[in-house]
Amino acid sequence: MDHVRHTGGCHCGAVRFLVCCSPHLHVFQCNCSICTKKQNLHFIVPKNQFTLVQGVEHLTTYTFNTHVAQHTFCKVCGVQSFYTPRSNPNGYGIAPHCLDPGTVCSVTVEEFCGEKWEESMQAHKTIQDMSTPAEDDS
Repeated sequence: MDHVRHTGGCHCGAVRFLVCCSPHLHVFQCNCSICTKKQNLHFIVPKNQFTLVQGVEHLTTYTFNTHVAQHTFCKVCGVQSFYTPRSNPNGYGIAPHCLDPGTVCSVTVEEFCGEKWEESMQAHKTIQDMSTPAEDDS
């Protein structure tokens, strides 16, 4: 699979990152309580495809319930441009709307029923593998 180098960040520019992945994004729209409140659309990548370029000192994290998901956001502007999802604690969920323009070719949105998280995870055959590095990515 061809990967491109996407760059992105929060609204104020304090947090910047780069992520190497396909220019064709597979984005999840979750309806769990927090994703509904934040309108959290995200695509998942392995940790080794993500680099925080600047702003670690401007990040803070919110957790709840199982405390597995790490809802990381900028302390300055409040934007969550990436986070560690419960479904993929060994990867990152990236907000496609926080990517800089010019590298995304297409976006496919898949609904995920976070209201019934355990059931949905059992039914979804590939979501947990999305943060596993491909053989040639490691």
